Formats: sequence, C-alpha cells, structure tokens
Amino acid sequence: MRTLFFTLCSILLLFACGSDELPEPAKTKPNYFPDAFGSRWVYRNADGSEWVREVTESNDSQDKDYLTFAYNPSNAETEIDFLNPTFFSVKQNQILFDVGEQIDRYIQTNLLTSVKDEFEGLEVNVTLEPITYPDLLFLQIPLISNSQWNVLNVEVNGNISLQNLTLLNFPFEVHFMVDSVVISEETIETPVGMFETTFQIKYNTKILQTLLSNEVSIIREQTIWFVPYVGIVKIEDEHGISELIEYKLQ
Repeated sequence: MRTLFFTLCSILLLFACGSDELPEPAKTKPNYFPDAFGSRWVYRNADGSEWVREVTESNDSQDKDYLTFAYNPSNAETEIDFLNPTFFSVKQNQILFDVGEQIDRYIQTNLLTSVKDEFEGLEVNVTLEPITYPDLLFLQIPLISNSQWNVLNVEVNGNISLQNLTLLNFPFEVHFMVDSVVISEETIETPVGMFETTFQIKYNTKILQTLLSNEVSIIREQTIWFVPYVGIVKIEDEHGISELIEYKLQ
C-alpha cells in the first residue's frame, strides 16, 4: 500500500509540473504570395534609385475583395506597367491584378496625346464603349517549369471626337494582350540572401492600337524571379534590372 501511495504521488507531481509549461507557438509561413497588411519590399534599380511596394489596405470595389499596393515613389502615370497594379487579389490557386485603372489611363493619356499631336489646335474628346475589364492573371499556382497561361486579353473600343462634331467622329480600337511562361526553376542569389526555389517567369505584353486606319503595335517584355512565401526578388525589363534589397513580411 505504501508503494502504491508513492507511485500515485509521483504521477500527480509529474502532471502538476507539466501543467505549468506553455506550449511553443506554432510557426506559420506567410501566404504563397504574401499579402498581410504592412508587408513591404524595397527594390534597387540599375541606376541606384530605390522604390518601395507595400500592402496597405483593403478595397471592396466592384463587389470584389481587393488588397491594395502603395508605391514610393508613386508609379509614373504615363507608363503602363501591368505588373505594378494598385489593387490585387489572392485566391487559392491564382493571383489576380486589377488593371482596369491602368487601361483607362493609357486610353486617356497615350492615345489622347497622340491624337492631339495629330490635330493640334482642335478640341479632342475620347468616348469609351462600356466594358468590364477582366482581372489580369499574374500567377497560376502551382508554378511548373515550361507552363504557360493567358494573362490578359481585352479589347477596348471607343470614339475620338473633334470639336464635339458628329461628322468629326472617328472610331478606335485598342487590344491588350499579355501571356506568360515559366522559364525555369532555379537557385538565385540576391542582396537579401540565397533562394533555392525561385521561378523565372517571362511576361510578353502586346498593345495593338488602331485609329484612322493606322495600326500601331507596342511590344514589351518583362521577366521576374518569384520566390514562394517571399515575393518578387528580381525584375528585368527595358529599363534594366531591379533587385530586392530589403523586405518585411507581417
């Protein structure tokens, strides 16, 4: 009986000691495409200048749940860059960018400017036919080497009017097409460290503009290096190479 008593006491003492120990908090990874408020990435361009992208706030526009990117310095309003959107959305197997704002800006600036140059001194106005812009499919998850997908395909139609006269009304069409391909999966060394799993993805953008029977084609190539759970660590385009030099994930 004495032995049994001491055995029960030992068991109770063991459980009592264990109850004071707090379990270690579970370590969680950020999302495949990090989207927590306050997450930020700092990049350095080829000329030494730096810019910051940060997740700042949500925006429930057009009945869609978007998150917001803020840039410092802000993006140039005259240049169209679909890979630097204001609004984005993270789905289970897709990363979507809202680029309607950039398309509208292109129509109202680039197209309108070229027409004003052609008809200097005349009042020029742009009217767009109603359209709902689809989201740009930035990433199709899972990423696999040599996989391809259609990123964006949207056609915008409208009219250019001169002096607000019906007889001086000219139709125009702008076709935006973007496709992508995962070139490779590789190890990459950057200013912020070595990343073993890095996907190199090329985006090809073509803008076909038709006005007054004249057709203008604009071609742009952009390549990014994307690290799951970290984000974009390197960008290459006609301006050169931008590299990630600092980041913070909330």
